[in-house]
Amino acid sequence: MRIMNCNVDKIVVYFNNITKYIMYTNKKEDTMKKNITKILTMTTMIATVFSLTACSGKNVPETTSSSGDEKKQEGVAETPAGEKLTLRLAHSQSPEHLIHATAENFAKLVFEKSEGTIQIDVFPGETMGTSAEMADACSTGDVDFYIASTGQYTQRYKPFSIIEAFYMFRDRDHLFKFYESDCFEQLKAGLAENCHVHILAPVYYGVREMTTSKKPLIHPEDFKGLKMRAANEPLPIAAIEALGGTPTPVAYNETYLALQQGVADGQENPPMSILAMKFYEVQDYLNLSDHQYQMMNIFMSDACKQKISEQQLAILTEAAEKAASEHNNQAIEEENAAIQELSKHLEVIETDKKAFAEMMKPMYEKFADDWLEGMYEDIQAIQ
Repeated sequence: MRIMNCNVDKIVVYFNNITKYIMYTNKKEDTMKKNITKILTMTTMIATVFSLTACSGKNVPETTSSSGDEKKQEGVAETPAGEKLTLRLAHSQSPEHLIHATAENFAKLVFEKSEGTIQIDVFPGETMGTSAEMADACSTGDVDFYIASTGQYTQRYKPFSIIEAFYMFRDRDHLFKFYESDCFEQLKAGLAENCHVHILAPVYYGVREMTTSKKPLIHPEDFKGLKMRAANEPLPIAAIEALGGTPTPVAYNETYLALQQGVADGQENPPMSILAMKFYEVQDYLNLSDHQYQMMNIFMSDACKQKISEQQLAILTEAAEKAASEHNNQAIEEENAAIQELSKHLEVIETDKKAFAEMMKPMYEKFADDWLEGMYEDIQAIQ
């Protein structure tokens, strides 16, 4: 078989994703109905691979993402009304995490509201690649939806990095009001233009806390000599450095092993994630630093938006907002319960939050040029 104009890298990615998905599904016992669904999903993925090879000798047209308010892309046909549309959603959380339950609820709502004409297949636990790879896949349209924080996109649209800064938000209420503000709408528009992804709805991820194994974190000086796992993003790395620790970038799904083997002494994540990933098994202290109140977002690729109708977009948006609303209420309840559960395994430490926050101010100045003028002041003025 002669392959003409074949994107070899893309084929390799698809086969790697197929392998990861098979490994994921083998970990769980499903009903016959779910197994059939998975087989159909795998068949679709394999068919996609062979369509990319262009065995007939025809070139495969490349699609270029554009901002959401522009005309439909050349070469991207809108899906005819009533025709079945299958889309893919990826995220990095485990199947036990609330984020995964919300992703499946979103898919269920879309299926119901579209009367079965839109199906969303959900791929949890980085089965579609690392967080960075999934973010890129959503930008290019290889993945239709991606649930994550904006951190993976801040290198391409730096103004959004302001929400990743430690102690930017006073509390949960401040965070929620920001996501209803003009500040958020301004940043959301910039993200769509620069990263070719659209935020359908924000979902509450939690207040991030720090866990450690060697010593508790009460005062800033306790960070000295501490290797703290950090997402490979500028703001978290700079924040840990500002506190006097040594940032250690490690992929999310590799964090447990890094803690177990001493590659990192600690990590920071919301209580629900600490519980779901069982980090408490390899840590000693839960330090209530409250350093970052964080949302995740249901992202939709611009390529997906270009190929659907206005009616389909309305269905997806309505379903995302409903799923997010249900998620947010449950997430707050689960966050409190997670802290209680973690207290059974870890020693809970009250940190000197004011002292930690004070150490962030020089870092804010360092990143001020990346942020939109006046955005910091506008966020702090939200009451």
